[in-house]
Amino acid sequence: MENDPLERIAVALVEEIRARRTPILDPVLLPQNSPEESQIVSNVAPRVRTARKRERRVALYPAHYSLRVTDEDRDRFDAYAERYKLTRGELFRRMLDALDILESEREK
Repeated sequence: MENDPLERIAVALVEEIRARRTPILDPVLLPQNSPEESQIVSNVAPRVRTARKRERRVALYPAHYSLRVTDEDRDRFDAYAERYKLTRGELFRRMLDALDILESEREK
């Protein structure tokens, strides 16, 4: 197999890699800390990552409120809200305000 071109290429690559690698003769010495520095480092507690606690939010709409209405009334309500570009909550608030005004006028 000495005449195999792939074998010759592989051997040549291995020899080239070995020639480029520089042998490490002397171990690399790391600088030593003074006793005071090592004491300071050992006294520092490792930083523990904790989850951030979210602030408790007060709900804008604290309770779910459901009304049983017919499909026709629901469609009328939604059509009115869409026509005047109001949210359902705003429309409901206006309806209650209007009912309060009607009630106060009847009492007079």
